[in-house]
Amino acid sequence: MKYIVFVISALTLSACVQPPKPLRGEFSDVSPQAYQANPVKDLVVRWTGFVVDVDNQNDHSCLTIMAKVPDELSRPSKRIRLDQGRFLACKPKFLEPEFFLKKAVTITGPVKRLVNKKVDEMDYAYPLVDAQIIYVW
Repeated sequence: MKYIVFVISALTLSACVQPPKPLRGEFSDVSPQAYQANPVKDLVVRWTGFVVDVDNQNDHSCLTIMAKVPDELSRPSKRIRLDQGRFLACKPKFLEPEFFLKKAVTITGPVKRLVNKKVDEMDYAYPLVDAQIIYVW
């Protein structure tokens, strides 16, 4: 009997799992790789991954993020290790590199366009997100 109560409790609690409040809402399910193949202006996304670079300019800063498949909380999944390409998340303020580098983040906001930059010697088309929320895990 205790086992049945435990299983029912666990199932009930797992059904309530949802992203933190700042990450809730309606978002497109298009991945960064899919966006590269078919860019749609101002598509609102919630993408997650790991920060691999921070680029601070005079009037804005951009995080370069290696995209991952999200889990039920919208953070990078530990179960699914599939890469989903890279993307840029930019804000009109300074972003401290020490705070963001190598951290897991989830970004929300509209995708504006593709930006061509190099990854080592290779040209790469990065989807550019106008980051409204940068949630550090």
